[in-house]
Amino acid sequence: MTSTDGFKGRAKDLVHEGNARHVIVEKDGRVVVDLSLTILIISALLAVWLVAVLAAVAVLSGCDIRIEGPESAVTHDDPDPHGAP
Repeated sequence: MTSTDGFKGRAKDLVHEGNARHVIVEKDGRVVVDLSLTILIISALLAVWLVAVLAAVAVLSGCDIRIEGPESAVTHDDPDPHGAP
């Protein structure tokens, strides 16, 4: 395997992992934005100032921002997300 093959494989894995995770913005229990992490990262690379402004507006307006993945089992009702007794 060459270093190019290793890079392509790793890049493919990262894109797959990014597509499996979503950034969700909620306001008053209603989903406002649901984007794959890959799309968000590409957007941030292309227009970092726009993403920063939108994130600030979301936080200042009282939105909840969370990242969910395939293994996410944490809900807002869970008092201890780590499952401690």
